[in-house]
Amino acid sequence: MRLALGTVQFGLDYGISNRAGEVQDQELDAILALARKLGVDTLDTAQAYGKAETRLGTRPTADFRLVNKLAPGIQAVEIATSVAGSLQRLARTRLDGLLLHRSQDASPALFEQLAELQRQGKVGKVGASVYSPEELALWLAQGYPLELVQLPANLLDQRFLRSGWLDRLQAMGCEIHVRSLFLQGLLLMQPGLRPDHFHPFSEQLARLDGWQPHSSPLHKALSLIPALPQVSRFVVGVCHAHELAAIASAYAHLHPCHDNELAALACDEPALINPALWRTS
Repeated sequence: MRLALGTVQFGLDYGISNRAGEVQDQELDAILALARKLGVDTLDTAQAYGKAETRLGTRPTADFRLVNKLAPGIQAVEIATSVAGSLQRLARTRLDGLLLHRSQDASPALFEQLAELQRQGKVGKVGASVYSPEELALWLAQGYPLELVQLPANLLDQRFLRSGWLDRLQAMGCEIHVRSLFLQGLLLMQPGLRPDHFHPFSEQLARLDGWQPHSSPLHKALSLIPALPQVSRFVVGVCHAHELAAIASAYAHLHPCHDNELAALACDEPALINPALWRTS
């Protein structure tokens, strides 16, 4: 099972297609129980995800690997205290992975602090959450360690796949996690429910809608997975256990797609593939 469970909805009302808001306690417990049953072994969380750390810490999650992200804008002098706070909230003695939420926060002093936490056994792999191939190239050019990286990829956003970065990262021995497989839920929405912001991209979205017309939007979105053998985990977030069950069911029935089919869906329009640029309110 290469799926990991994202936890942003455990602490925030998040996602363009989210109508349920923050996940309620009973549903959170059901999601974790189902994830365990399905063989999902990794939780992805962050200091910026509201109450997510605290809520996870009140539940038995020791059998999951846990990858955390530092707060955006963090300084080197704050690292030890910040990680100690996360460990306390999560009721853990160790983080299996720790990423910078923003790569621009990196500094030699910051990584000295992270290396010390690794020596103390409090942190496993370190790295960054990145948003573009250019950002990743700059990170490596500066010589920062990259043992674990999280990056976006989906049917529309295939930049890391098409640029050869996944092969390069794998050759470096870097563990790769992919987020945004559903593009914040946009790829799962019915065409008529998409906000007006996406009207300028009707051609690209119509191409996606018309592809594999007999498949569900969920199955189509997940069909990128077989094309990314370099990726260790695909982070998916849900608001209900039945959504995780549907994802797992579709995942179990995936078949490889022809590369040229997938390439025809790729799009480089920042205002479409970068949720930070969406104007949907």
